[in-house]
Amino acid sequence: MIRTEIRRPRLFDLEQVRHRQPGQEWVPHWHDEWSIGAIVEGECHCSVAGRPFHARAGDLMAIGPGVVHTGALAGRERASSVLVTMIYVPLDWLAQAGLAAPGRSGWARSPALCRAARDLATPEAAQAWLRRSLPVLGRALRLPASGPAEPLASPAVRQLIARVQSGVLGGIQTVSGLARHCAVSRERLHRVLTQWIGMTPTEYLLAVRLHRAKQLVSDGEPLAAVAAECGFADQAHFTRWFRRMFGYTPGDLARFSR
Repeated sequence: MIRTEIRRPRLFDLEQVRHRQPGQEWVPHWHDEWSIGAIVEGECHCSVAGRPFHARAGDLMAIGPGVVHTGALAGRERASSVLVTMIYVPLDWLAQAGLAAPGRSGWARSPALCRAARDLATPEAAQAWLRRSLPVLGRALRLPASGPAEPLASPAVRQLIARVQSGVLGGIQTVSGLARHCAVSRERLHRVLTQWIGMTPTEYLLAVRLHRAKQLVSDGEPLAAVAAECGFADQAHFTRWFRRMFGYTPGDLARFSR
């Protein structure tokens, strides 16, 4: 049985992924684009920015760029099927299409649109579906006119996060190494990343390595070389973690990136 299908309509660089495997899980990760999807069959038990997120068949989903999330797929009953369609939508596509992004991450009930997402076989069909779905999500996820402001990180916290990012870009792949680079204790590093990024340092480093690996695979680099460059012990270890994060294997991505 096909567990995951990847379709990448080249127009506007939209990427569509269809997940079919009950029990599939993702470690904490994020996307640079808006993640817009539909639960066609089954359920998705997620955490989005540290908050529980339970979507069931008939729910549209929206997760904002850079928002850390996890997920696990399940059928409504034992041995029942699962189908989740996700489309990753760059901000450039929204601007060119004249569409507004949802105000925040969340979900909206729309069984008809979820049924229509069962097989978006062409770029034109995927774009037409987004044009119908985004306004529904926008109405449901509109930001309140007033409310408490989001907490702002202090200058010290912003500086620490910047040093974390520079260390990761410099190739640091261990928590101890990152703490030394930032001149803080492991405990301080853990507190700041957990509060402001929603990940522990270990989770964050793994996610960064996997996102780097995804880009290298998309660029056509050999899988064994990518595994070594991104700090995985072997290609099997790399494949296992890659599938847990993105829902498909590096080999799947390589085939669809040709």
